Amino acid sequence: MLKKVCSFVPNYLTCIRSLQDPKSLRASECIVQFPFAAPLQEEKTEEELAKIAEKRKEQGKKLQEMAAKNRAEKLRQKESDLQYLTAMREGKGSDSKREWAVRRFLSNLRR
Repeated sequence: MLKKVCSFVPNYLTCIRSLQDPKSLRASECIVQFPFAAPLQEEKTEEELAKIAEKRKEQGKKLQEMAAKNRAEKLRQKESDLQYLTAMREGKGSDSKREWAVRRFLSNLRR
């Protein structure tokens, strides 16, 4: 490969001048191609594909269960907030403004 690709010239400037001509440049052109092996892709069997599909289904079910659990928790929290706010609104009418503000402050500390 060294003999085919490399060349030594006694006068570098004359060699460069000769390469200005496109025909001589094309004649001195050398292409080096290194060996390339494509990576082997494993082909999966039907059993492996079925296992992967089953695993995906299980993960989907788990995600749905988690989402349902989060929705239920948010609903409980909103119901709790609604009860708290309705109790505050009902208590506001019977108490003076100062008593209501104190009770509200104390209930916020407990939360």
